[in-house]
Amino acid sequence: MWTYFQSLNNQFRSKMILSFFIVISLTAFIMGYSYYRIMSNELEASTLQGLEKLTEQTVDTLDLHFKTIGNIGYSYFSDTSLQKFLDAPLNFDIQQYYRNKLASQKVQNPLISFLAITDLKGEQISSYYYYNASVRTLLDQEQAILYRKALDQDGFPFWSVSYTTISTTVTPVKTISYIQLLKRITMNAQHPIGYIKIDMDPRVLEKTLLGLQSDDGSNYYIADAGGTIVFSRKEEEIGKSIAGTPLYTGYKDAQANKKYMDFRYEDDDENTNIGFYHKLGVSDWVVIGSVPLDRILQKVDTFRNTLILIAAISFLIAMLLGSIIAASVTRPLKELNKKMKLVEMGDFQAFIEVKGSDELSTIQHSFNKMTSEISTLISKVYETELLKKEAEIKALQTQINPHFLYNTLSTIDSISSIHGDERISYICLALGKMLRYNLNGGNIATIREEMDHLNQYLSIYKIRFPEKFHYEIHTDEQIDDYILPKFLIQPLVENAIIHGLEQKVGYKFVRVSLMSLDEHSLQIIVEDNGVGMEPAIIELFHRKLSDPNDIMSRQVSSRTMIGLANVFKRIQMYYDTDPQVVIDSKPGAGTRIYFVLPKQTAGGGTGESINRG
Repeated sequence: MWTYFQSLNNQFRSKMILSFFIVISLTAFIMGYSYYRIMSNELEASTLQGLEKLTEQTVDTLDLHFKTIGNIGYSYFSDTSLQKFLDAPLNFDIQQYYRNKLASQKVQNPLISFLAITDLKGEQISSYYYYNASVRTLLDQEQAILYRKALDQDGFPFWSVSYTTISTTVTPVKTISYIQLLKRITMNAQHPIGYIKIDMDPRVLEKTLLGLQSDDGSNYYIADAGGTIVFSRKEEEIGKSIAGTPLYTGYKDAQANKKYMDFRYEDDDENTNIGFYHKLGVSDWVVIGSVPLDRILQKVDTFRNTLILIAAISFLIAMLLGSIIAASVTRPLKELNKKMKLVEMGDFQAFIEVKGSDELSTIQHSFNKMTSEISTLISKVYETELLKKEAEIKALQTQINPHFLYNTLSTIDSISSIHGDERISYICLALGKMLRYNLNGGNIATIREEMDHLNQYLSIYKIRFPEKFHYEIHTDEQIDDYILPKFLIQPLVENAIIHGLEQKVGYKFVRVSLMSLDEHSLQIIVEDNGVGMEPAIIELFHRKLSDPNDIMSRQVSSRTMIGLANVFKRIQMYYDTDPQVVIDSKPGAGTRIYFVLPKQTAGGGTGESINRG
């Protein structure tokens, strides 16, 4: 049978873990996938938005550079002094003035690598002179081509790819130049007198495009409408055409009236890329570039992997918690089944219909048997035993007739009076009062009655030791009518006399004090000058206060605690609270017991009414 219960327990635990597994897995998958999709879209959108802003900032910077160079070129185009100088015979002083001006402007403006003004005869005024023959030849050939283009534009400025040099080397490098035909303009006519060429420093252009390109595989160019690269950070790419590339094809397919747009395309290796373009403010040029899509989604992939790792760890933790929770549920069932084995040793009949064959059915089946047993015990055995014991106690109490005891004490009192021994008479009277107090009905008494009873007890003891024993009882008159359980203080006094004073040689003293502590509490103090108690005994009392039966079962050496334990156990039962107890005792110095009780009046609070029946 136990094997069957155990298999059911294991089956129930497996069901719990499996259900927990399914719920956690399904919830984690739905929430994780939804969160991943939302975050993926957000990350992709934010990345594209960041690239858009970066491209726009780069184009704005380039437009500003182009505008600055254009303003410089227009200032020379509109300079009438320069027009007169180029249209008149050569004047060396004026020529030197403009040469110095060009050189100074080149130095002051970091955007410019070279400025040159060329007249119709081919004479050139520039920011500096090329002494290298090969460089000079290359620039002279380019000069003729640019002059023809300038004539074709008839005074309108244009931008073109050209060669220039930078201060760190004499090797020609490609850059973007501003070219404009210069004219002599009068009231009646205008005619060409030369042209101006301003080269942008290619390092400025490289630095501007560097903000777009990074290690993510992106490539950006400045290209014209035909797909020819006007400028690139790689000089060998300048002048090449990208018209047939997937990037340019995707650009043409996505091209619209907007200045900026991003589009997707696949390269020759079938990898998806994001293309960007932004129109420049000069000519028909655009900044165009691309970034591999997997690089853009790299953050998304990192987030996905992190989410999977967190989900895996969370799942393992959830499964561990599920196992612990399942074990916490099945463990009581195992214990219950184990206890049910003891119940099943009897022959009991279940009173509810049990359906199914799982653990709950087992609990119901065992519960039926247990409740049936408890009901039987309460209704037949427990109540019967209580009635039997009560009847036996009453029978014992009635074996001795109280009137017989009173009459006997009266006879002793009469005989003692005849022989003139008043002590015997006093003892008989005191003992009769104590017996009457003991046999009166009820379990409670007033403080006045309890103190009278205690006085009778101590007065008898005083007769025994007339010279060596002294006692005091102090009470507040205003508390005389408060009630407390009968014989609550007398056992403490008796304990003090038997275990504290009888073993003491010489003067013996005991004092009992009942005072009002506050409007809700009474303080009771029992103190003596007896032999005292060892600290171990006091510690034992505090440790065993809640279980006086344990104290009573110990050796004779701990019997001094029996009276104390019984008194304070009665306080716990009567007042439904733990008493506040302080025991102050030292060997040879006496004992002081202090405790606090709630104030109660007859018929009020939680106390019983006084019954004199």
